[in-house]
Order: sequence, then structure tokens, then C-alpha cells
Amino acid sequence: MGTDKTTKRSESLEKELIRALRFSGLDKENLNELVRIVVGLNDGGLDQLRVYPKGQPPIVDGLQVQALVNTEELTTVLNHILTNTPRLRGVSVFPYGIPNPEIFQVNVDLGETVQTTAITATGIAA
Repeated sequence: MGTDKTTKRSESLEKELIRALRFSGLDKENLNELVRIVVGLNDGGLDQLRVYPKGQPPIVDGLQVQALVNTEELTTVLNHILTNTPRLRGVSVFPYGIPNPEIFQVNVDLGETVQTTAITATGIAA
């Protein structure tokens, strides 16, 4: 039964993100693919997500995902992001807490990779 709840939650998150980002400037196919990646990140441990379109209108070509992660979960979450996330553009981590970090803000940039963009711009086939 746990998998049914997880599946329903993932489908609900996917529908909500598509509804919220439908006017972001991303084409529908690209938006659907990026939203599926964000749902995978959520399943991989990123909770309490904030998702923003990335780029300057009218050229919006990616998403930025922000989430807060506990110290104990950070290594697992980063490992999942770095090894299992397609179209990963970048990851940044900001610690909160003095003198010892208690929680981290993880920012994940999704979209075309820099290498793909550079190859396309120079006209060289990949």
C-alpha cells in the first residue's frame, strides 16, 4: 500500500508543477520532461520543494529546484542528484547554522547542459 500512496503523491506533484509552470515560457514537451525529473528528485529525498523557471523570457530553458535537507540526509541526497539526474546543469549547497550547520539549502539547476549548449552554438554535431 505504501507504493500506491507514493505513486499518487508523485502524480499529484507532477500535475501541480505542470499547472503552476504552464505559463513559464517552457515548451510543453520540455516542461513535461523537466517536471518528471523534479518528481524523481522529490522521490530521491528532496522535500519541501520550490521550483522556478530559469532563464530570461522569452527564452526560458530550464528549472531551478530549491529544497532544505537535514545534515544526516545530505550525503544520500547529493549522491542521488549527482548520479541519477539527467539534464543536470549544476548543484549548489548552502549551510544554515552557526557554528555547526544544522540544515542545508540545496539548489539544483536543470535544463540543457552547458556542453550541449556550447556544441549547438558552434554548430558541431555531438
